[in-house]
Amino acid sequence: MADYELHFAGQKIATLTNTGGDCPWFHGSYVLFPAFEKARSLFAQESALLDADRIDEWDDLWTAHLAPNLSLRPLDGSEDITRFLIHFDKAHAWWRY
Repeated sequence: MADYELHFAGQKIATLTNTGGDCPWFHGSYVLFPAFEKARSLFAQESALLDADRIDEWDDLWTAHLAPNLSLRPLDGSEDITRFLIHFDKAHAWWRY
């Protein structure tokens, strides 16, 4: 069962299932929804900038395009989380708040 819904610009784009972590990061599996396509290229750019250690450019992208549009909704009924980081690879996601 999923632990969170990830929303981008008010639309559910993914569910996240926490499978463990390494404090302060949570690790998990995800299921993407069709609305993820609106954010796919931003997450691809975000990942490429991190991999290339281009942190200033990554910060600009995150701050201007991802962070203002993302929210993490805990499925336990807790308040939405709006200040967090999240990254995706082909099989897993990891996030912190």
